Amino acid sequence: MRGITVLAFDTGGTVLDWHSGLVAGLAERGARRGIEHDWHSFANEHRRRSLKRMLGAVEPGYNIDEVHRGVLDELLGEAAIDTLSPEDRRTVAQRWHELAAWPDFAPALARLRPRYVCVSFTILSLSLVIDVSRRNGITWDAVIPCDYCASTRPGRRPTGSPQSFSACRAAKS
Repeated sequence: MRGITVLAFDTGGTVLDWHSGLVAGLAERGARRGIEHDWHSFANEHRRRSLKRMLGAVEPGYNIDEVHRGVLDELLGEAAIDTLSPEDRRTVAQRWHELAAWPDFAPALARLRPRYVCVSFTILSLSLVIDVSRRNGITWDAVIPCDYCASTRPGRRPTGSPQSFSACRAAKS
């Protein structure tokens, strides 16, 4: 990898096991309310819709945390699951901030960091990446959420201040 100085990681599915964490949160809250449901399919649809809302957005005025909560409410309504309280819904949405990383990621990143600048370049919110990184013992050289670059459109140059553009461009190279 001669000449490469920066490694950028798409944090969502590459670093984090979002599926298991979300299914566990949904199943736990559902069980408390006596709800049986196919939480695996629900979680997959939740992720699909959340990504669809975020990808391609240019200066959307919202972040993935707001999208996760809105999609959760939407899917629960479609499934006629109205027994999850506002507290239950907040708890499920918070699970995104408590996800486990894939077990091999933190040790691998620790081996890469002495040789490369390692950054999280992600559609996830800054607070979400900080929370899961702390929880999983992951240390980044930088976290660059796309909402700071004002674009989540694949293949487009990020916009924003010259400083954020430079950071995003470096992270993508």
